[in-house]
Formats: sequence, C-alpha cells, structure tokens
Amino acid sequence: MLPAVILFVMTGCKKNDTPPKDAVVVFESPGDISSTVEAFKNTLGTLNVSPGAVSGRREINWDGVPENLLDKALPGDFFNQTGSNAVAANQRGLLYDSGTFMISNNGFESINSKAASAFSSFSGDKAFANIAAREWGITFQKAGTTNAASVNAFGAVFIDVDKKNSTSLEFFNNDKSIGRYFVPPHNDNSNFSFLGVRFNNGERITRIVVAHDGFLAEGSKDISDGGTQDLIILDDFIYSEPLAQQPVLPG
Repeated sequence: MLPAVILFVMTGCKKNDTPPKDAVVVFESPGDISSTVEAFKNTLGTLNVSPGAVSGRREINWDGVPENLLDKALPGDFFNQTGSNAVAANQRGLLYDSGTFMISNNGFESINSKAASAFSSFSGDKAFANIAAREWGITFQKAGTTNAASVNAFGAVFIDVDKKNSTSLEFFNNDKSIGRYFVPPHNDNSNFSFLGVRFNNGERITRIVVAHDGFLAEGSKDISDGGTQDLIILDDFIYSEPLAQQPVLPG
C-alpha cells in the first residue's frame, strides 16, 4: 500500500518537468483511498459552499446534479453558473471543456453497456465522465463570477484505472506546464484510485489537462474485460479555492 502522502523530490527541473525539491506534494493511493482523500482535504482547509471565499477548498461529487440531467450532456459551466437564476451552492468556480460530459448513476450503461460493470461511484451514487474525448481540460473562475482564476491544488477520484502510465493530470500555469502526474492503477481492494497535487512554490494552476486511453462513446470493452483500452470515469473533484488571476501587465 502506498503511503498517504508522498513528497516528490526532484533536483534539476527542466521546462515541462516535475517542479524542484519541496515545490510540490503528491497524494496518491489505489484501492482504499479514503484516508488519502481526507489527508488531501485537510491540507486545503475549510470546505466552502458559497461564493466569496478567499481560502479553503471546494468539492464536487456530482450528486447535486438533478435526475433529469443524468445521461445528458452537462453544460461546461454547471458548477459555476453566473446567470440571474444561478444557485449559489453550484457556484464552485470550475469549468471543463473539449468533449461531451455526462453524469450517470448506473456506470454509464446507456453509453457503453460493455464497460458499465467495471464502474461504481466513490461517494453517493453518481459519477462523471467525458464520454467523447481522450484528452480534455479543466479551468477555473472566481466562484460566482466570470473572472479567470487559478488554484494551487487539485485532486480527483478515478474509477477503474487498470494500467500504469495510462491516465494522467497535467498542470499548467498559463502556457507553461508545471508537471504531469500519472494516476496509480487500482488494486484488488476496490476499483478506486486517487491523485491529488499541491504546489507550494508559488506556482498557480490555471488549467489542467486530463488524459486517458479511450472514451466511452467508442463502445469498446475495457481492457480488464478483453478490450484494448483502459476506460475510466471519475468521481469527487477536490481543489483549493479559485482565486482571481492578476492581470498581466505589458512588459
């Protein structure tokens, strides 16, 4: 069993490599991930449930998505709506892009019945997936506004990662990659994996690229069931409070 907290120590950082010594803390665990998830949450502080915070953390576990939106394309700003009818509890400062995003309470049976049996949910009974792209992005806004924002930590629960070096999170500070990390495969205890990364050297995360082998709408079997691709879905997102980005002054 991997320890709950792993400090990656690197000495000579090149562009697009993992940051240098003491710059980043990585939380990762396969199987029984509960203690690692809680440890990551605790490093980020108080859970925020409405706009206006300047510290602490946000969480999305998808169970607040109403039943009438299950197995339908979910708006990219569902968790940071800013219109006049926006629900404050859903203004959590996170957006996603590039693909078709859905929530399911049955392992995405209606999208890919060949792979559905491999999936479950970590919290509640709903999970999240990009069903139409292998690579997609997460960005941030100050909660309840359209102002671009950044975080210094992000983690997610992954479901049914079978292969090493197949599913990853790559973090960007504007156009600069500040590290790519692979999600550990699950073990025999459960089909869950957790990966959380916190940057401690002043780096800010403005975008995250999520990458995985295949996508559910292709209709193929998962590799654990004789297919050729390691199909995955996700559950809880956990991240530090998105803070408004400072404008870049002309040089």
